[in-house]
Parts: sequence; C-alpha cells; structure tokens
Amino acid sequence: MAGLRLTKTQGASGYTGKVQTFAFLAADANQMAVGDAVIVSGTANADGVAAITRAAGSTGTAVTGVIAGFAPDLSNLELKGRTASTDRLSQVQVDPNALYEIEIGSVLAVTDVGANFLLTANAPTVSGNSVTSAMVSGAADAAGPLRLIDLIPPTDGTALGAVGNLGLFSIIRSQQTNLTGV
Repeated sequence: MAGLRLTKTQGASGYTGKVQTFAFLAADANQMAVGDAVIVSGTANADGVAAITRAAGSTGTAVTGVIAGFAPDLSNLELKGRTASTDRLSQVQVDPNALYEIEIGSVLAVTDVGANFLLTANAPTVSGNSVTSAMVSGAADAAGPLRLIDLIPPTDGTALGAVGNLGLFSIIRSQQTNLTGV
C-alpha cells in the first residue's frame, strides 16, 4: 500500500465520502494515481473547473487534498490513474479534518508522534498505484504539511515505526483552511 489512504476524520460528524471535482490539464506533465496529494494550480479548464497538480510536499506547502478517484476514460476503461499530459477530471477528498494512513519512508520513534513531516511525492507506477510516502529522513520539518498522529502497530512482527510500516497522519497545511482574503 502506498499513497495517502483515508481512514477516518477528526471531525465530529464522521467521514461521509464527499469529494470535490478538479481538473488535470494536458499541460501538466505529472502522472497521477489515487492516493496522491494535490494542490490547486491557479487556473481552470475550459469548463471553469479548478485545475490541480501534484503537491510537492516541500516546506510550507499547503495541500488541497488527496485523489479519491478519476472520471472514467471511455477510450480506455482499464486505465486506473491519470497518464501524464492528458486532460482528466479527478475527485479529490478535501476534508481538512481527514486522517490518512501513509507508508513511513524512514525509521520513526514514538517521540516523533506530534511532529510535522514532508511528503515524498514520486510519480505513480503504470498500474495506477500511488507511491507517495511520508518523507521522514532526518529530523522532522516544522513547516511540513503532514503531522504524525499515531504510529500504527505492525502485524508482521517488525518494529513499531520501521520503514514500510504505516503512520496515521493529518494534513495540517491545507489550502482549504490556509486562505487569504476570505
């Protein structure tokens, strides 16, 4: 499992599955998959649907949300992700209270719970699987977009916080809440 996988929400009402539609433009050269984090790119498609691109995960980056699915490509129903440089509509989970399971990119300790981290946003595989993970090599990054909420106990006998295990993260730098002029 890779990418950001929605597991629950911190909100009082619980997660209902609501998503918002965004557009990937043909000018965007990123291949994308379910579980990839995205940001609004500051433009829209010809129908006025806001355009998105891959969230780089760098310090201070505010994330719009996580891809939950794509509109069907009727010319290729086998296509699970978005190929680079193609127009494609995507459904994005934008709840700023959502919690995600993310594969850990380097060893974490229980003392890292509550710290902020960066994303490692790599291109997904042709299978349509996201390969985004929590980049935690070295020290935590105070301005990173992710906060480690909990280390998920492994079921395979490996140590808690080992590379490849899962952590429960929230997106703390959300474009849905970090807005100016509102």
